[in-house]
Amino acid sequence: MNEIDAVAGMYNVMERGKWKTADYQLPIEEFVSSLDERDLPKEVCVVGLEMALAEEEELRERLVSVMRAEMDYLNNQHPLPTIQFTLGGNFQSVGDTFEVAIDSESYSLQTIFGRQIKRRRDGWLVTPFRV
Repeated sequence: MNEIDAVAGMYNVMERGKWKTADYQLPIEEFVSSLDERDLPKEVCVVGLEMALAEEEELRERLVSVMRAEMDYLNNQHPLPTIQFTLGGNFQSVGDTFEVAIDSESYSLQTIFGRQIKRRRDGWLVTPFRV
């Protein structure tokens, strides 16, 4: 496997183009299905999160539901999976959480990734699988 910018065992939420991502890129809808079927590669970069944040409430709700249902499965993998989400937008700290600006609108990342989301570096956030 390549050396990518990510913390294994956590969701890595990253501004697109700032960090080295996994070669295996998975659209958000396929990520939801693959996680639900417990058929994820050990290293994956999920693309299209903007759609779940800005446009598709049903997709966002399904994503959160599957992430919550499969958190124990992910935490019990050896080695722990490396999961990146890349976003085309800028992260902004808002109180104890973060928002991303997409097309001049701001969207809370807490709605998907929960309250434990923390800044790792500029343009890179992490949160445990327990969202």
